[in-house]
Amino acid sequence: MIDWKKSLATLVLCAAGTGAAIAQEPIKLGGLLETSGFIASLGQPALEGAQLAVEQVNAAGGINGRKVELVNLNTESDNTKTVSALRRLISQEKVVGIVGPSSSGSNFAIVDAVERAKVPMIGIGATRGIVLPPEQRRYSFLAPLTDVVVETVMLEDMRARGITRIAMLHSDVAFGTSARDTLLQLAGKHGITVVSTEVFGNADTDMTPQLTKIRGTEAQAVVIWATGPGLAISTKNYRALGLKQPLYLTHAANDFNYLRLAGEAANGALLPSSKIYVTAELPAGDAQKPVLEQFVKAYEAKYGKQPATFAGNGYDAAMLLMNAVRKAGDQPGAVRDALEQVNNYVGVTAVYAYGPEDHFGTKPESVQMLVVDEGKFKLAPKAAN
Repeated sequence: MIDWKKSLATLVLCAAGTGAAIAQEPIKLGGLLETSGFIASLGQPALEGAQLAVEQVNAAGGINGRKVELVNLNTESDNTKTVSALRRLISQEKVVGIVGPSSSGSNFAIVDAVERAKVPMIGIGATRGIVLPPEQRRYSFLAPLTDVVVETVMLEDMRARGITRIAMLHSDVAFGTSARDTLLQLAGKHGITVVSTEVFGNADTDMTPQLTKIRGTEAQAVVIWATGPGLAISTKNYRALGLKQPLYLTHAANDFNYLRLAGEAANGALLPSSKIYVTAELPAGDAQKPVLEQFVKAYEAKYGKQPATFAGNGYDAAMLLMNAVRKAGDQPGAVRDALEQVNNYVGVTAVYAYGPEDHFGTKPESVQMLVVDEGKFKLAPKAAN
């Protein structure tokens, strides 16, 4: 005979256990991705990539049965608002990790606070100084291809084309000035001389005077390093002046918004980039190819458009954080330690390997040289050595 009292007690206990599981608090990740302001063309796709990563993890059961919640605060591309948003994520939302801003300047504005809070952040800014020196930036990591990585590949391409003298035009924000300093450090190692550097204000609307000065130099190629509308404006100014030297652009140019703003002026420009736009052209043995194919298919199904490279940055940052939580638990310090042990993680943007002295993660092997051809990104023809 069934003892209904015991059975009822068992059902009550099961229901209580089920209720506890349902009521489990989600694991919170923070986001500081800009969906308005001058950097929104980078921040919005990065947010979409991060949201896709969280959606996929939750669809597969979450992390140890717990759902993941991404709390993104739009910082409006403003450094001061980024600082305020960080405080809220840490003190009110109690996040275990943060997908950091796309703006290098905003990353620099908060890195000290991140260290004090001891909450790991994977920034989407592409400037290595964000995580240097390593002993003072223990909680800060990067997801994008960094300036050193992309400039190394760019300089190798120049050298292969017989270019030995170059000039640079860059914006006056951290992204531009850091790239200038890096280029000056790296160029000589590749047998290249930087004969001129010119700067423009991030909000400037005409860079003709600076480019006119560059036209008067012996530069065999010109590099433009900026983000937002300034990059497209300077490209148009370059073409309007009739400059014939090869034009190299920052990896921030691998953006559909740049193509739209620059129009025909972008055609012929060379740029170092992630592999996302040339997935179909990659050899079958490329470790990133299947990851890229799956990501592009899922992104297009969710958003109805082709992903920009910044979407891959956000996706990788979120996945790296969630994998660290899965491995180490939801305490921020343990998450940081797990991130530092990442080795050979095949992502959308790159194959990642962090370490105590390396919070950059990416390597030159993840970079491809592209050319803009009829308004589209294509693999650049190989330069003859």
